[in-house]
Amino acid sequence: MIPAFFVLPKEGVKSLRPYLYEKLTSYEKENIYPFHMPGHKRRIKNLIENPYAIDITEIDGFDNLNDPQDIIKQSMEETAKFYGTKKTFYLVNGSTVGILAAITATCKRGDKILMARNCHKAVYNAVRLLELDPIYLPLTYIPERNMFGGIDEEKLCEILKKEEGIKAVIITSPTYEGIVMHIERIKMWINPYKIPLIVDEAHGAHFPFYENFPQSAIKKGADIVIQSLHKTMPAFTQTALLHICTDQISAEKVQDSISIYQSSSPSYLLMAGIEYAIHYGIENKNSFVEYEELLNCYRKKIQRLKNISLLEKEELKQYGAYDFDPCKLVIFFQNTKLTGNEISDILLKQYGLQMEMAERDYVIAISTICDSKEGFDRLYYALKDLDRKIEMENGEDSSNKQEKIHVMTDGQIKRYLPSKALEMKTKKCNLKEAKGAVCGSYIYIYPPGIPILVPGEQIKQSDIALIESYLESGFYVKGITREEIHDIMSVSEWEQAEPIHHERRMAIISSDYDIMSVSEREQAKPIHREQQIEKNNSNNEESSAVGQICYSITVIEENDRKRERNSV
Repeated sequence: MIPAFFVLPKEGVKSLRPYLYEKLTSYEKENIYPFHMPGHKRRIKNLIENPYAIDITEIDGFDNLNDPQDIIKQSMEETAKFYGTKKTFYLVNGSTVGILAAITATCKRGDKILMARNCHKAVYNAVRLLELDPIYLPLTYIPERNMFGGIDEEKLCEILKKEEGIKAVIITSPTYEGIVMHIERIKMWINPYKIPLIVDEAHGAHFPFYENFPQSAIKKGADIVIQSLHKTMPAFTQTALLHICTDQISAEKVQDSISIYQSSSPSYLLMAGIEYAIHYGIENKNSFVEYEELLNCYRKKIQRLKNISLLEKEELKQYGAYDFDPCKLVIFFQNTKLTGNEISDILLKQYGLQMEMAERDYVIAISTICDSKEGFDRLYYALKDLDRKIEMENGEDSSNKQEKIHVMTDGQIKRYLPSKALEMKTKKCNLKEAKGAVCGSYIYIYPPGIPILVPGEQIKQSDIALIESYLESGFYVKGITREEIHDIMSVSEWEQAEPIHHERRMAIISSDYDIMSVSEREQAKPIHREQQIEKNNSNNEESSAVGQICYSITVIEENDRKRERNSV
């Protein structure tokens, strides 16, 4: 039964259909198994019969998360004792708030920050908001897997010697793929410079609860550690923790920064969910033992398949990785032309298994303490069936192998700070013609949200090739506009063309906006349809391009680049 409050009387509107609520309740009944976050996997019994009965605001006796003095303060102090931290903060707007707050507490406007390229987009947002100068920390490249590994410590030392005034170092550990960095060694290298180390441990919230998991950065020397409880523990989406682990960081500054970014009306249900997730982890030690046995059993089964393999700890050590989280099932497919995106679709549509993420060469399944044997069974038998089908295809076609497109290993060319680039005038440019231009927006795939290009970086041919490979493989690349060309015009012809009224679609129909800006459309002269110049002729070769798909990228206008030539 749909709650009555979903019907909203309004003049001219008799009711509002609860589309999202209906879709959620419908999805709950489908037989789709979640190998994705949140970590509770929708299997924890609801202890709250009526959540509305205990949904309150900051009333007497219930403290204030943004200025804790009473029960919330006591709760967070008990949590800090369990983790062994100087101070722990509850976050109800995800690790995003923790990352923004940590950087704000350690950096002033315009400071330099040393960050790994694979940092979460929240780090890039902090760089933008605080107008920081990002220095990128190189990662080692794993050629066998066509992916990145751990921090390149040699390059780290070179950067520390070369770049003066770095105010913070932030890295991601574990990565989306479960790769754990050598936190102790990284801290050792940066210690002489008295630079605080922030670790985004969003995907490692489960580490402190079981001794056979990789050790948390909390115990390895990090100054601030941020964890997303909802990713790998039985907690509600948006719940996270920020830990202050040393005396190098001011707790007052962190608290102040959190209160800036976090909701001023934090949910008590989410806060209670944070407590319960930690309580569950502490009280269910035997469940972690059973989960480890189950996980190891199915990892071994999957590794015995001929055309499918899992990322393993042993192959990562030579590439700067300190450890590996086995709870992440990073699944590679060999001897097939299918991409990770296509494999993910097959697993969902044919086997009812929803993956967490797809990359071009692999898919990721997140497993947690809340997964069932039935779930692991379904995944294994689906992979076994796919393995058999790949083998049959190879029998018919020995060349049935995906073309390898390598990830970027060369450095990016920074022309402007991201904050400056985002303020400059931009225009749309055909992706194929963008070499040498300066990018005017973030270009990335989400998840995980790691930028291919950052505003202010010069676009290289290798960037274009990588973006095109993702597009050809069926990925949605944020920042790239898909357009369908109906009239064939060169770029110069297009720029010289007379503006037309916005009621008539222009020669290009975009998936998310027209090429003209709103102001340009409002000022455009109306013309009659018969005045349109038809560039395509059914009798010439150009007609074959009608309906052709074109991709465009936002770049900084050349005139603006000249004016700001000395910005960086």
